[in-house]
Amino acid sequence: MFAFFANLLRLSRASTVAAAAAAPDTAIAFKPGLVEQLQAEHRELVRLYEALVAAHTRGDFDASVANLKHFTYALRAHLLKENLHLYVYLKHVLRHDRESTELMSAMRVEMGKIGRVLNDFVTRYTSSPWDQQAREDLQGELARIAEVLTLRIRQEEDVLYPMYMHPSRYR
Repeated sequence: MFAFFANLLRLSRASTVAAAAAAPDTAIAFKPGLVEQLQAEHRELVRLYEALVAAHTRGDFDASVANLKHFTYALRAHLLKENLHLYVYLKHVLRHDRESTELMSAMRVEMGKIGRVLNDFVTRYTSSPWDQQAREDLQGELARIAEVLTLRIRQEEDVLYPMYMHPSRYR
């Protein structure tokens, strides 16, 4: 969890250095290490999710809730970084490429929906009584959430992240 915030801070510092490589007609900087950071965060999200599943499978429900909270903090930090640094930049550099803009915008809208689904999922299990029914419900949802998470990570890494390039590469 702390790694996400440290990366976010490092990213902010790097933006000062990269200011010369901004999206056309803006001060929105290209961040050379952003995609690698986002991919590392994906691996961490998967690791945290697997820890949640493992804790739940072994019946350690206190660890399940703790792992769910860690996963939530990491996911929210990741989504914030994507919104602040990736999507805003892409919106500006792709503005003359209608097809790519539409694809990126659709993925951003979809990610907003997925974020709400994941947020509802987390809220349901961290703000309600942790009784037998909640434990059984969680078991049923874990596979569905893993599928959503895995599919989204694949889409981002295969389609969205390759769109993020130095401004000179769009010309």
